[in-house]
Amino acid sequence: MAYYPICLNLKSKKCIVVGGGTIAERKVLALIDCGAKITVISPKLTKLLERLKPEGKIEHIEREYKKGDLEGAFLVIGATDNPLVNEVIYEEAGILNLLVNIVDVPERCNFIVPSIMRRGDLLLSISTSGNAPALAKKIRLDLEKKFGPEYGPYLNLLGEIREKIKLKYKCVDERSKAWNRILESDILNLVKNGEDELVKERIKECI
Repeated sequence: MAYYPICLNLKSKKCIVVGGGTIAERKVLALIDCGAKITVISPKLTKLLERLKPEGKIEHIEREYKKGDLEGAFLVIGATDNPLVNEVIYEEAGILNLLVNIVDVPERCNFIVPSIMRRGDLLLSISTSGNAPALAKKIRLDLEKKFGPEYGPYLNLLGEIREKIKLKYKCVDERSKAWNRILESDILNLVKNGEDELVKERIKECI
């Protein structure tokens, strides 16, 4: 299957995770990072998920899933160990035209979750279209070695530089040349080494 890659804005969107085990925990943590409004449906939760309840990071419905629970959701993840329950979740989500992912059952998903690497606002995702998740993980680990934590503040800096370039150059070609000077400079290494004053100097030179 050829998947259409997309990045979703889940801020304040109602996302339901059915299941309270370690897999559900991993899915919940990823949704928290995206600012989603999360409801977990499960009789039991992992210790970490239990700690998230009083912090207001998740709402917990302390029982088994039942039909009607998906009403008003934007996205649904089925992470139970019961194939029959997962099938009902998939069917209800289909009727409601929801985004649904039944963990480890690609044929019961209308979206799949890639292996991801974050460095601040830099997001790199790797997918094998469900064929070899282990390979996606290996590639992610390789990318983590190449793209260090300095890419987070570097990207924030590029966001600030972007506005300066837009203000200074009205011509698209001149903007492009300024960007080339920025990206081909040693600013990334200066950020990595914490040389803030030199970073400012180099930005002025490039712009």
